[in-house]
Amino acid sequence: MYDRQLKGDETLTFGVSGMLYRNGLIMFDRQTDSLWSHILGQAISGEYKGTQLTFLPALQTDWQSWRALYPETLVVDPQLFAQDVYEDYYNSPQAGVLGQANADNKLLTKEYVIGVRLKGEVKAYPFSVLDKQPVVNDRVGEVDIVVFFDQTTASGAVFERRSPDGELLTFQAAADSPGAAVDAETGSQWNIFTGTAVSGSLKGTRLAQVPITYAFWFGWADYHGQGSVYQLDE
Repeated sequence: MYDRQLKGDETLTFGVSGMLYRNGLIMFDRQTDSLWSHILGQAISGEYKGTQLTFLPALQTDWQSWRALYPETLVVDPQLFAQDVYEDYYNSPQAGVLGQANADNKLLTKEYVIGVRLKGEVKAYPFSVLDKQPVVNDRVGEVDIVVFFDQTTASGAVFERRSPDGELLTFQAAADSPGAAVDAETGSQWNIFTGTAVSGSLKGTRLAQVPITYAFWFGWADYHGQGSVYQLDE
């Protein structure tokens, strides 16, 4: 997710160009017809070439979980998306519209990853690993982070793991409490979707959320092939 307002007062409106760049969707802005990479959030041609949109934190999850968190949410008419024309593509092991395979074989071509970009460093967290280790305390680009993952809904979120007063927190999954984690330093319990402490001495504290990219491995690797991949033994 990106902020479509540029510096100053100009707000862009986007459409889908129908083109791909490095196996990633390309948008266009209706103001100048510049082309933008949705993975990079950057214009790759046109008047705005090189311009970077501001990356915003977001959560991708199922409707039931989202509605529980935000019951007053407005919803785009579901009838507009009654049929997913890409269903066969999701189930196919092939990459790209033409079926070309990605040369980077660190992970399976269609492995889902949560991609993190911080301070010039990039790192991918495979769903297959997060399914076994749903809470990951890590460091990317000199920023201490925690990756939370809900196996039931395949939902993930990433937060900086320092409290507002600067204390570095270490998290683990909360026993017998789905969708929750506990920090070792205070024993406070946290909602993994919002990064908010719901009980304990830190109740009401909210961690800073880190923007992430949900992607197939082949798409992420085409843009960030030099980045690292989180493994269970780290």
